[in-house]
Amino acid sequence: MSLWGEIALDGARRVVTVEREYPAGRAELWSALTEPRRLERWIGRYTAADDGFRLEMGGPGTDAVVTGRVLACEPERRILVSWRFSGDGEREADTELEATIAETAEGRVLLTLTHRRVQAVTASVYGAGWQDVLTRLARALGAERSPQDVDGYAGEAADPAAFDAALGDYRRSEAALVAGDLDIAGDRGGVRLRRVLDAPPAAVWDALTLPDRIGRWLWPVVEWPDDPARERRVRLGDVMRLGDANVEGGVQELEVLALEPERHLRFSWGDAAVSIRLQDDEDGTLLTLVQDPIESVMTYEGHSGAGRLRSAPDFAAGWHSLIDQLTLLLSGLTVPEPDRLWEAAYLVYSESLARPHAD
Repeated sequence: MSLWGEIALDGARRVVTVEREYPAGRAELWSALTEPRRLERWIGRYTAADDGFRLEMGGPGTDAVVTGRVLACEPERRILVSWRFSGDGEREADTELEATIAETAEGRVLLTLTHRRVQAVTASVYGAGWQDVLTRLARALGAERSPQDVDGYAGEAADPAAFDAALGDYRRSEAALVAGDLDIAGDRGGVRLRRVLDAPPAAVWDALTLPDRIGRWLWPVVEWPDDPARERRVRLGDVMRLGDANVEGGVQELEVLALEPERHLRFSWGDAAVSIRLQDDEDGTLLTLVQDPIESVMTYEGHSGAGRLRSAPDFAAGWHSLIDQLTLLLSGLTVPEPDRLWEAAYLVYSESLARPHAD
């Protein structure tokens, strides 16, 4: 799948840029971008409000609403709006969306959407989503239409297969932006990850040390030491059990080996030791996670006896996707398909390992 855009870092957040060329003039495209009756054909039902606008992007009974204000407007050239999405009981942070129009040839224009301050991990969903929305815009401008387009935008993908393919590509693109370093020594592998999180150190520390928070990004809490109510923080020397007690081998024992409040946490994890350090950052908190190298292991799944080697890319993808889940937790959002986050990260790390390295 060829992406129409890219994701870039914006401190702890992301910038999503997507482009598409249309066989139209500036005035025609501007009309489609700004007139309520035309917006409804490709993106949603627009209504003006005293403090801005409201855009209902979902179909009947769907909770998918954007609120915002027009921040800048240059007719037939540029419009900048604030953008805040809410849906299914969750509300994202304030972002900014800019649309610019440039002529590329007679009768053709290039539309560039730049979505700034997008929360990490959700950026890949926006990349694929904007590609799909711009496909609907093409149909609204006269391209081939589907039966679903007759009654206007209903919150469904214009091309579900293309959306899914683009989402996978954007996930890999975003994972590569914040990929860590593999530590390979013979048949032993470890990883070092650095991530800027959009939250203060105190909030990150809560997520690392309080049982109700740990269970929402790391693994579910099966047993918490000396505290049946599971209310107190972890302490130095604590031994706890995380995972799924209903799955054979699905529970991991963890011992706290070092602890410095809001600065450092080190714990055992199977045959490895993992350190997490926190530092103040102008954009929030810099988290550095280091898993010490451990020996690669072969696991067997199902009844066929087919083996799967668990090695450094596997370990790295695991911690990478867990930090993705921590990132979403700190943003007040739920985790969209955590297995897909792991798959995207695994491809990034396995490809990194396959590339030749300079001496």
